[in-house]
Amino acid sequence: MPTGRSLRQSASSRFLMPLLTLSLGAALWLGVAGAMAQPVRMIPADAPQAKLVVAAPSAGAPQTVTLDGKAIGVAPGLRVFSTDNQLLSPAAIAGQKLPVRYKLDLYGQLLTAWVLSEQEQKALKAKS
Repeated sequence: MPTGRSLRQSASSRFLMPLLTLSLGAALWLGVAGAMAQPVRMIPADAPQAKLVVAAPSAGAPQTVTLDGKAIGVAPGLRVFSTDNQLLSPAAIAGQKLPVRYKLDLYGQLLTAWVLSEQEQKALKAKS
């Protein structure tokens, strides 16, 4: 016959193991479900569409970009989001012509740009 202490230990382990297994299973399930979810892009409805070209950075001049051929200054804290909502470094996309929707700050400088996927471009064309 088990002693009082070993009886308590065996009873607690009988209830503890299923609880731990259930907790681990739930955590794994939530992790997989979160990883499978597509990122939601919140692009403002009033953000205009353009072709963005970021000028190559130089030490002597401020950063500039062109939106549909028009030179625009870059706001401090410029954020360029890729098609999967990852932040892109302006230096990494310098010289590329990218379809974007964008927002300017109060001074007319580029503040935020969202690079558009093929599907988003087709959806915008269908709306027009």
